[in-house]
Amino acid sequence: MFTRARAVITRTAAITAAIGAVALFGAACQASAEVAPGAYTSTTLSAGSVLLQRVGHVEGRDLVLIGRYPIHPTPTGGYVDFFPGHRVVMNSDGHGGYSGPAYLGPFVVGAFTLTPLG
Repeated sequence: MFTRARAVITRTAAITAAIGAVALFGAACQASAEVAPGAYTSTTLSAGSVLLQRVGHVEGRDLVLIGRYPIHPTPTGGYVDFFPGHRVVMNSDGHGGYSGPAYLGPFVVGAFTLTPLG
């Protein structure tokens, strides 16, 4: 009886996690806004410390920093996967910049900002 209850709980938790991931990452791609092209200062923060800050560019649908990364449009801006499991979200701040959480897998590990230059 306990084994069956554990199986039901485990299955329910897995389904809930999958639905949450789709709601967070998948559904956001249905509507489309774009991150405006131009030069930006890119800043990655974690635990209040700057991990990386550099000048970057948005060219077309790519974020160009250390490499060239496709921007996936969302209703509020976009997101970039720098490598598998590391995603940053860029929500428009209404003043030409973008900011959002930085994820490592399902965990928020910091923040990411794009501040326009000039």
